[in-house]
Amino acid sequence: MCVFIDDETAFGNVNFLNSTIKSILTAAIIKGLDVIGVLTANNPSVGFKAMQMAKTQQMDLTVVPGFTYICKDGEELYIYKVKQPLRPRLVLSEACAIAHRSGGFVIASNVSKRQLQALEKLQGSDNAPDAIEIYNAKVGAFRDLGIDFPTFISSGATSAVDLENTNAFTLLERKKAEEMKLLAPEEGVDFEPKYLKPKGGQI
Repeated sequence: MCVFIDDETAFGNVNFLNSTIKSILTAAIIKGLDVIGVLTANNPSVGFKAMQMAKTQQMDLTVVPGFTYICKDGEELYIYKVKQPLRPRLVLSEACAIAHRSGGFVIASNVSKRQLQALEKLQGSDNAPDAIEIYNAKVGAFRDLGIDFPTFISSGATSAVDLENTNAFTLLERKKAEEMKLLAPEEGVDFEPKYLKPKGGQI
């Protein structure tokens, strides 16, 4: 679900940024992915650029933009679909609640046993994350947490080459993704890439 790109300020110019985004999106299509989460640190602007590029260039790919967030007590979150950064160092319950009020989708990552107990108490409320990452291919550690949350496996890729070389992805039914509000109803459905459309009006 997560592919990491540097913040916009890390790129020397917009052409380099756009080239990096396009190479990652192209790698996702080559891997046969339908959905990709694009994360940056703190600010979601690059993810929204990636989403817009996929739409403008009619790529057969749904991009979910997001950013990473560190809570006051050290919990790590991937916050998707929220257009503005959150205030720094909120407690987890407040960060989740604010993200949800903005239509966001939250995945808790790198969850410890201590953090697990706190998550169980929040489960079922807007103050809890929507899902938990149990494996990140970049880190390599599988966490068998035994908790009743939806779970995700992530590539953790930081480049197109990383993404092409990993086989760690999440298989999720569209109906379930819509129920979780990760995808909007019909988002990406019946998409016809421009390379399949007839040229010059001929069939």
